[in-house]
Amino acid sequence: MYQAIAHFSYQNFERDPVTLIDCVLEEWRINGQIIGREIGVTHHQSDTHSKFQVNLAIPEQDSLLPRWNSEEVNEMLDQAKKHGVVFEYFELVGRDYNAVESSNHHSADFYILYTTHLESCSSIYNGYDFCPTPLYKIKADHDLYRSLIHWQENWQACDQLQINGGALEQHALAEISNYDSELSLQGRALAQQIEEQNKIPTYYYLYRLGKDEEIEHNRRCPSCNGEWKLAEPLHDIFHFKCDKCRLISNLSWEVQ
Repeated sequence: MYQAIAHFSYQNFERDPVTLIDCVLEEWRINGQIIGREIGVTHHQSDTHSKFQVNLAIPEQDSLLPRWNSEEVNEMLDQAKKHGVVFEYFELVGRDYNAVESSNHHSADFYILYTTHLESCSSIYNGYDFCPTPLYKIKADHDLYRSLIHWQENWQACDQLQINGGALEQHALAEISNYDSELSLQGRALAQQIEEQNKIPTYYYLYRLGKDEEIEHNRRCPSCNGEWKLAEPLHDIFHFKCDKCRLISNLSWEVQ
């Protein structure tokens, strides 16, 4: 992930320029070109001109180039321009070493739909290097991108609740660990759509938490009851993988 600054010029206040900029940012976010929702927009005035600067987190150095724009992004940029707000250029500040690095591989043998409460990057991970693949590099339509982001936000909220403990802890844990919970069913349906549109096997990650070591090491796929334990863990995280049901899971952190 990288930090960048986007520069917007404006010509008039017939429409609130910040609202128009926010609309552009939202389309960038849905398309996966920027990451996160808390984005700083600042105004800068000089003797010759005034402009807005936006501090952004982007998955790759070239994420804001027009080549990655979706139709919706281009439409919003055009609409903003008609009302006097123009995206002029962006400058790259540098790599964010506190953030996850995007996958450098242009192809994938399989994808994993995965996230945690700490992740703000794409939820589509390349199975080869276990790094996130920017959404704009996944074949999907606008609605699927939006659904992926909403699912990710809900999963992260549940993950945070079960980690914090207290209110809703058990319900939140069930949502991210049960294969047939409402959240898991939504995620599995999204993974299936990704697989269908990209022709790449896409697995859904099931979080696992349990204290009985024997049960944890010998559990079977919760969907088909088949053997799914791997001989060696994948990426040092996943100990279980069912190719039939497209499910992947960890050995409980409690017994590792």
